[in-house]
Amino acid sequence: MMNQPDYGAHPLLDPSLSETDPTAFRMLYKKYLGILQGSQRYNDLLNKMLYPPEEERDLQTNLRTSRYYLREAMQYISGLVQLMPPAARPLVEPNPEVRECSDILELLSMIFANSDARIRFEAQRKLYLSKLFFDVDHSRDVQDGADHKRAFEALLQENLFNGVTSTDRMQVCFAIARDGVSIDYTIGRRERPGEECWNFDVQEIQLMHHGWPIRLHVYFYSCRFKKEVIPYQYRRGETHYALRPTEIWEGLERRRSGSIVSKMIRTGQNDPQQIKDLIGAMFIVHNLVEVEHLKEILVDLFGGPFRVKNVVDTLGGKGQETRLNPFTGSGYRVFKFELDVLHRSKKTPDAPPYFFPVEVQIYTLETYLRTIHSEHYASHQALKRRQFLLGLVPYLFPSKVYGEEPVHLCVEEGARVGANGPIDPRS
Repeated sequence: MMNQPDYGAHPLLDPSLSETDPTAFRMLYKKYLGILQGSQRYNDLLNKMLYPPEEERDLQTNLRTSRYYLREAMQYISGLVQLMPPAARPLVEPNPEVRECSDILELLSMIFANSDARIRFEAQRKLYLSKLFFDVDHSRDVQDGADHKRAFEALLQENLFNGVTSTDRMQVCFAIARDGVSIDYTIGRRERPGEECWNFDVQEIQLMHHGWPIRLHVYFYSCRFKKEVIPYQYRRGETHYALRPTEIWEGLERRRSGSIVSKMIRTGQNDPQQIKDLIGAMFIVHNLVEVEHLKEILVDLFGGPFRVKNVVDTLGGKGQETRLNPFTGSGYRVFKFELDVLHRSKKTPDAPPYFFPVEVQIYTLETYLRTIHSEHYASHQALKRRQFLLGLVPYLFPSKVYGEEPVHLCVEEGARVGANGPIDPRS
């Protein structure tokens, strides 16, 4: 079922802003009337929006900067339209007048002086999205994200992966079991027709932990910074699968910000620093025993249980499924938590150290195979598609503006995604 938008965090996405938040609407209108008084008033506003005090720029420089973010917003919307069902796309295509506009003042004029409700909304949406892209680029956590990722991985390399004793290429063939949820798999051979196969480079790790020997088999590990990551896709209909990068936001110059902006809107966050999975680490180990060993190593490495928060454990059947993403498919199992990593920046070595969060996800091999099997409802690709169709569409393509049909088409496809396998976003 389609979520009803809550515009509390993002009021400027509300097509009924003048009715639901008249104070915000009046503030915007008064600012518009002010900059109509002349280019100096306009440039004063742009300087305050784009630069710290005493770093003012001339009008032409400010117009170029604002055009960049307006273009990013429009390319983002264009990319989202292509993710919608084909029948819905022509119903929500942006108005050419709004699409081609590259001036904040002109967009404000559309909001307050145009008689077409759709043009008014699309101008308002474009302005607000450009603001979100600007906010992401100017968030300290985002700016330092690559450094945080390097620091986290350096600690893992020194304290976990230094224990790698061997690396072996293993083929795992798997199929959904008769219960429709769990996965039957074999290592090294195909046993049944129609099985899907994946190749893993398995790292065997042997460590001493508090005087006890620990052995881990890490089938897959990755650490990603959300702004830099390129989404990976896999295709149904092949027997051997491989990860390959697929540019979803290929029109964006700094296209990786699209996933951050999407999550801010979908989760009701208006501050990029509240997105706690800017840095994310994922581990796939062999079984539940190895999950326990790995999480103990990680927790001890970063300061013990006082550095761990927002734990969700659905591997042990403890009834915590409701704490997962609401669009998560049935049968999805994971142990996940946030680590607070204490870090001293090399850029400011004399400043006090500070914390940055890392979201850690640990899967067993069997539960990870659920997320990559093309027909399983817990498929990660199906999750991402449902998040867009059911979680983001209501905010950016509201039925009040575009009518019920595109919303209905998205609800219909959202219900289908995962039931018949994930759908290629480019289809």
